[in-house]
Amino acid sequence: MGVMKIGDLEEKQKLSIEVIAKGGRLEYEVETLFSEAGATFIEPIRYKNQIIDFMHSDMLINVIYSRSGEKPIEWRGCYIKAIEYKGKHYHAIVCKNVGVEVNRRGCLRIFVGEPGSVLMGGTRKTLKVTVKDVSANGFSFLCEQGESGKPGEEVSLSFEDRTHHVRFTLDGKLVRTIEEEDGRILCGCQLDAAHKGIEEYIAQRQREQARHVQKQLIERTKENLYR
Repeated sequence: MGVMKIGDLEEKQKLSIEVIAKGGRLEYEVETLFSEAGATFIEPIRYKNQIIDFMHSDMLINVIYSRSGEKPIEWRGCYIKAIEYKGKHYHAIVCKNVGVEVNRRGCLRIFVGEPGSVLMGGTRKTLKVTVKDVSANGFSFLCEQGESGKPGEEVSLSFEDRTHHVRFTLDGKLVRTIEEEDGRILCGCQLDAAHKGIEEYIAQRQREQARHVQKQLIERTKENLYR
C-alpha cells in the first residue's frame, strides 16, 4: 500500500504524533481507538487532566504510522481537534493530505546556527562557515560559492555551542552540495564514525525542545480556558 487516508486506520494501531513549533519539536506516542467520517480518534492527550489544545496555525503536525515489516506511512499537515462524541472526549486526527510511504525515519537533526570552521581535505584550506545542523550520523554547514569542495572529500568541522558550553570537532565526508536562495552553498556530510558526544548533545537539545513545545501547548490551552 503506497498511499492511505488517515480515516482508513483501524483500531489499536500505534502512531507517533510529531508537533513542530518555533523552537523545537515534540512527539507523542498514541494508539488509535476507531475511525469515522474521515477522522481517526484517539484518547485525549492531557496535561494535569486538562485536554491539550492543538489548534494553532503556527504549529505543524505530522502523524507517522509504523508498520511491522513495511515502510512507515506519514501524513503531513494534520489537524488534531478535541471533541465530544457520544458523550465521551477524544482527540480527532484529520488530514486533507493522503499518507504516503516514507523510508525508515532518519536520524533527528538538531538546528545549530553557530559559526564554525571547516578543513577541506582536497585543499587543506580552513573555511569560515555557519553550522546548520547535526545528527547522529552527519552534519551540514553553509559556505560561500566556490568553497564547498567536491562530494567524497574529507571534511573536518569544528564549532562551539556557547549556550550549552560544548565544543566539537566532527570528521566526515562531503556527500552533497546544494545552492541556497541567498547564493551560499549548503554542504551535507556523513560522519566517519559514531560520536558519543554529539549523540549526548542531540539528546539534550531534543529534551529542551520537547519541553519548550510542551510549554507552548500548555500555555495556549490555559489561555483558551479563560477566554
